Amino acid sequence: MGKYRIFEANMERLEKKLKRISNKCKKYGNDFQYKIVDEEWEEKKEVNKYGATYTKILHYIIVEAEGTAVINDWQFIATLNHEKQGNIIKKYPGCNVEIPERYYNCDPVCEHCNSNRYRKNTYIVQNINTGEFKQVGKSCLADFTHGLNAEYITQCISFYDELIQGESIDLDYDFIKENRYANIDTALCYIAETINKFGYVKSDLPGQRSTRQRALEYYLCNNNRNALIYEIRKVCEIEMENISFNAETDEIKSYIKNVKEWILNQDENNNYFHNLKIVCNAEYIKYDNFGILASVFPCYNRAMEKQKELEAIRKNDSGSVYVGNIGDRITIEIDFYKIVTSYETQWGVTGIYKIYGKDGNIYIWKTSKGIGDSRAKVTITGTIKEHKEWNGIKQTEITRCRVAYS
Repeated sequence: MGKYRIFEANMERLEKKLKRISNKCKKYGNDFQYKIVDEEWEEKKEVNKYGATYTKILHYIIVEAEGTAVINDWQFIATLNHEKQGNIIKKYPGCNVEIPERYYNCDPVCEHCNSNRYRKNTYIVQNINTGEFKQVGKSCLADFTHGLNAEYITQCISFYDELIQGESIDLDYDFIKENRYANIDTALCYIAETINKFGYVKSDLPGQRSTRQRALEYYLCNNNRNALIYEIRKVCEIEMENISFNAETDEIKSYIKNVKEWILNQDENNNYFHNLKIVCNAEYIKYDNFGILASVFPCYNRAMEKQKELEAIRKNDSGSVYVGNIGDRITIEIDFYKIVTSYETQWGVTGIYKIYGKDGNIYIWKTSKGIGDSRAKVTITGTIKEHKEWNGIKQTEITRCRVAYS
């Protein structure tokens, strides 16, 4: 059995070269056997033709390889993306089935043909009559799903001399096409600062620039400029300068450390939290997983908010109450605040601020101005617009506000 270090971008290309050999083996009931035993990462600083420096993150797959001399009533449930820290579960759209925990950290083994070799993905199918689950590879998937075209599939490839060729990097290869990666802590910093400036914006809001999209574009602008077209890069540069975007402050680094510690200590009581823990525990992250990574922040913030709300309620048994009357002008001394979310209008970006007053009450302010930097003492004067209840908590919405610092 040989051990090989394969540049990830070569895996799919090697598959085409090995297809002829693979077909011959299958004719005699054999198959290539190789399994992942480790992975290696390499960060390289590159300078493009314009003189700009960017970070290239190379991913290598370490494998050991050797060669050796229709089912009905099954439905496709999910794709397993096999990562070093565990498996990321991507369910078929509309599927509400909870995947058994045994698939959280399983090897990429096909339980149909019992082959164990390197696979980026395997697939979970379920018998609609018995409820039985099976993990299968791509070639066996059609036996269970009548030829369903599964997405995110790449064939397993490798063997001997062809594997050796896969160890080298083709300098003429279009680097834009390969799976790109970001350092996990750097990505978290960019997402955290994006949320600081714009609040958290979901990816499914039509016409809105999501946190995932904006944070990834800002990251690429500073770390991998070649991955952005010129027009988008210039827009990002102007935006970041206008809002004083800085993803490298000690405050942000301390914040993401707390976020990671929190999520890694949570119970894996559903598929979503399992995915979050896998992603946050990795050293590097694929660009297409920025959305999963971004979603950890609203989860963390909600948990911390609930904790603070409970503390506030314990501090004041009556909890938050409605303040004043509609139309009254009031002044509030701020204890702390957060941007819940933001949305774009024809006048710019509007943020929704949730303000906790030192009087123990909660206030809401929708504004494009913002409160600004934290000071020793911040007060806000505004007009009461509305009284409303959210999740059992009474909130007072204010408008036409003026912020003062001392």
